[in-house]
Amino acid sequence: MTHSEIQDLLEAFVDDALDRPTRKLVETHVAGCEECQAILDDVAEVDLSGLAGGTVDERQLKKSVRKAMRRTIADAVMAIGAAWIIIWFIGAALLQPLVVNRSGRAAQAARATVESAILFNPGVTLTDVQIDSKWLSRLVTADLALQVGTGTESIGQVESRIGVFRFGDPNGGSFMPYLSMESSSIIDEASLLRLGESTVATVQLYFDDSLSMTRAQELADSTTNDVRVIWAGFPTAPPASDGSTRDDGLGMVGYATCGVHLPDDDFFGASSASSSGTDSGTPASIEDAKAQLTRALTNLNDAELASYITSLRGDTDIQRSLDYLSSEDQVTVLVVTGPSQEVAGFIEEAGQPSAVLLGVDFYNWSTPICGR
Repeated sequence: MTHSEIQDLLEAFVDDALDRPTRKLVETHVAGCEECQAILDDVAEVDLSGLAGGTVDERQLKKSVRKAMRRTIADAVMAIGAAWIIIWFIGAALLQPLVVNRSGRAAQAARATVESAILFNPGVTLTDVQIDSKWLSRLVTADLALQVGTGTESIGQVESRIGVFRFGDPNGGSFMPYLSMESSSIIDEASLLRLGESTVATVQLYFDDSLSMTRAQELADSTTNDVRVIWAGFPTAPPASDGSTRDDGLGMVGYATCGVHLPDDDFFGASSASSSGTDSGTPASIEDAKAQLTRALTNLNDAELASYITSLRGDTDIQRSLDYLSSEDQVTVLVVTGPSQEVAGFIEEAGQPSAVLLGVDFYNWSTPICGR
C-alpha cells in the first residue's frame, strides 16, 4: 500500500473505522513514517466518557439524538404557527381597518347587504347576520325568512364580498339582493277560504291605484280582520303615461312596518361577528317603514355602492328615488299575514280582487306579533 493511500486512510484510522487487516497495515506504516506520525499527533483524542458519566451507551446516545431532532421539528412547527398568527394579526388588526375598511367602507357594505335584502324582497325578515374576514376581504351573509303567521319560513341568503377595490358577490360578480320565492302564486278570497281554518297565510297586495299613507295606515290599524301588515312598498318614480312603472327610479322598494332589530354600527364595522335579527314587536307603522326606507337608501347612496348592485344603474337612480319619496306619500304594496280566512277578509276590505300568495303554514296564530 503506497504512502498516499495510507494518508487517505488516516481519518478512518482515527475514527476506528478500519477492518483489522487494514488497520494493521496502517499501524505498521505509521510506525516508520514521521510525516504520518505528525499528522496523527495533530489530531486531539476526543474523550466521550463524560457524556454518560462513564462508558458511552450508544443506544442511549441515539435516543437522545432522536429526541433532540423531534424537539427541533416541534420548534419549527411552532415557529411556522407563530408566523401565521402574526400574519393573521397584521391582516385583522392592521390591513382590515386600514385597507379593507378604510373610511368605514366595509361597514357600509355590510349594512347595505343586510338592508338591501329587506328593501327589495317584500315581506322578508332578518334572522341572522355573519361577518367573516379574509386577509384582504370581508364576507357578509344575511339569512332571511318570510313571516308566515307568527312563525317564519327560511327563504335563503344574500351574500356579499368587499375587497380592497370593489364590492360584489363572493364570486366576483355584482351583488344580488333579490331572492326568488318559488311558491308565489296569484290567489283570491275563495282560494284562501278553501285553505281552511287550520292554516295561516302571507300575501302581497299590489294596488294599481296607489294608496295614500293615511289609508294604508288605516288598513294596518283595522281590527275588522285579525291580520298584521308586516311590510309596505313605495313607488320611487311617477307612473308612465300608460300606467306602467317608469324606469328612471328603483321601481318599488319597501321596508318592514313592525320594526327590525338591526345590529349596531360597531357590529357592521367588526372584522368578524355574528348576530340574530328579529322584529322589534312595535305596532305596524307605514310612516316608520318609509322613514327606515329613506334612511337605508341614503346610506346606500352615501356608500356609492349602487353601481355594484345587480339592476341598479348607479347612484343617480337612488338620488332620484329619494327625491320622489320625499315629495310623495303613496303606497303600492302591503304584505299581510294571519289566519287564512282573516287574510281573505282583509283582501276584501282593501278592495282587491286577488293577491300574491307568498307562504302558507299550519295554524300558529297564538303568539302576538307587531305589538298585538
